[in-house]
Amino acid sequence: MNRVLVPWQMDSAVPPLGAQVLQLDGQTMGTTWQVRWVGQGSGQHSQQAQAVRTAVQGVLDLVVEQMSTWLPGSDLDRFNRASAGSRQVLPEAMADVLDAALWLAQVSGGAFNPAAGALVNAWGFGPSPRYTDPGFAPPDSEAVQAALARQDWRSLRWDRASCQALQPGGVWLDLSAIAKGHAVDLVSRRLAAMGIGHSLVEVGGELRGQGLRPDGQPWWVDLETPPPQSAQPPLPTTRLALHGLCVATSGDYRRVYTHDGQRRPHTLDPRHGQPVSHGLASVSVVHTECLWADAWSTALTVLGLQDGLALASAHGVAALFVQREADGRLTETLSPAMEALAE
Repeated sequence: MNRVLVPWQMDSAVPPLGAQVLQLDGQTMGTTWQVRWVGQGSGQHSQQAQAVRTAVQGVLDLVVEQMSTWLPGSDLDRFNRASAGSRQVLPEAMADVLDAALWLAQVSGGAFNPAAGALVNAWGFGPSPRYTDPGFAPPDSEAVQAALARQDWRSLRWDRASCQALQPGGVWLDLSAIAKGHAVDLVSRRLAAMGIGHSLVEVGGELRGQGLRPDGQPWWVDLETPPPQSAQPPLPTTRLALHGLCVATSGDYRRVYTHDGQRRPHTLDPRHGQPVSHGLASVSVVHTECLWADAWSTALTVLGLQDGLALASAHGVAALFVQREADGRLTETLSPAMEALAE
């Protein structure tokens, strides 16, 4: 049996007569982006399409320049390499992301931690070393403890009013679990500022839909589900109307490697320094802002089903949890806010 999720409110604005869905795509942040919008013209070479491509790529390049862990000289890279005791002024987009990340670090008890960059690198999921490098081995307990000692997010002494953060020395920011979602939001807002009110924006599988298609239907998408590892029937398809909503999914099946017979998924628990191992296969979060969908999906994945469901319920977060049972079956649990979307 399939499941359909619809937004709490519907905007009555409809696309103009004769409009059509146009589409562009490209690459960014080591992944792909795609934009669909309702407009006039003859495809990718129309004047509007060229303007859209320039605007979208400009927004995405800005996010990379500010928050990439991979780009030497990015604002994030400069902060990480700043001298101990120096206060750094962060640019606007990065300041918005760090402010949200630090709030979520507080409410999640550190399950979400934007200062866990040293731990990410130690496990091979950062720029260097990579788990794909020949001869790579996971960190030993001493290396894990050294990384944990460098991730005190409270020591940043963040001042939102002045956009200043302290580099206490050795703290390594990594905003990968939230910056991509913010990029989706920024692209959607840029399109709206250009007069494009009906659009679907996707970056690396994270989506935000605004308005309607020319046929009056919302932007329908199916939530991502983990591949089953047994002969069980597939999970129900969950179809979501992305109308003023965003969705992001975190899963243990994307970037993962096996060492000495143990799976090492890329989602790390910053509280203990280890990859998550509680069997939570994925978490999909629906939110009005993709920044929050992105960040919450990571935080809830780290917490696991029981604690994650409790936190999502407490904060009204619409989340779909997929648990990997001992026999290989996949089971689903919906938070109350997600159940409300299905009613």
